[in-house]
Amino acid sequence: MKLFFVILLLTAAFTSGYAQDTPSATTTPSPTTRSAAPGAEPNLPGTLVMDFGFNFLQDAPDNMGLRFFKSKGVAFSYLYDMPIGESKFSFHPGVGVGFESYAFDQNVTVQYPLGTDSVTVVALDANEYQNVIKSKLITHYVDVPLEFRFYTKENQRGLMVALGGKVGYLFSSYTKIKYETQGRELVDKQKQDTHFNLNRLRYGATARLGFRGIHLHGQYMFSDLFKDEGPRGNNWRVGLSIALF
Repeated sequence: MKLFFVILLLTAAFTSGYAQDTPSATTTPSPTTRSAAPGAEPNLPGTLVMDFGFNFLQDAPDNMGLRFFKSKGVAFSYLYDMPIGESKFSFHPGVGVGFESYAFDQNVTVQYPLGTDSVTVVALDANEYQNVIKSKLITHYVDVPLEFRFYTKENQRGLMVALGGKVGYLFSSYTKIKYETQGRELVDKQKQDTHFNLNRLRYGATARLGFRGIHLHGQYMFSDLFKDEGPRGNNWRVGLSIALF
C-alpha cells in the first residue's frame, strides 16, 4: 500500500503541473477540475477509483477450484480525465495497484514438488495441517489502466460506459494457509523469490457501466496467471467500482 500512495502522489503532482502549464481559453472551470472551496472534494485533475469484486479462474485444473466469497480482488487507480474535444467521449490513463486473492475450495496449495522446477497444485499434508480453515494464493500488482469513456450527457454526466485495458507488474505474492490444531488457530505464509512461477506481467481488458460515482466493473486477463511451468488459468473479476473523489 505504501508503494501505491507514493505513485499516487507523484502522478498527482505531475498531472497538476501539466494542468497549470496548459493555457486556458476561458475562465469557466473545466468539468474535470475538482472544486477547491472549503469542504469540497480535493482539487485534483482526475479521479481515484476503488474496484472491488470476486475473482474467477478460467480453464483452471479441477483441483484448483475457488471459493466464491473468499476469492476477492480490490484495486485502487488514479485516472486522469482528458475530454476529447467537445464530444461526450473522454480518455483516462492512470496508475494504481491491484490485490488479488484466490481461495481454494479444496485443501490444496501451490508449491514446487521436491526435485522439480515446476509449480503445481498439491494436497496439503493432513498430519501437518489439521482442520484447514482456508488456503489462499495472494498476488499484488502495480497497474497502468487506460480507459475510453462515453457519457450520455455533456460535461461527463449521465450514464457512463467505459472500455479499456490494463497492464500490470507483479511485485509481491505468497501463499497463506490458516488451520487449527490442538484448539489453536495458526497461519502459515510462504514466499518464493520466483513468485511460484507466476507471470510477472499481466495484461487484459476492462469495462465499466454506471452512473455518477458508482459503476459495475469487469476485467479479463488475457495473460495466464502462471508461466508455462505452472497450472493453467486466466483471471477474470466482476464487481463494483466507487469513485472516492
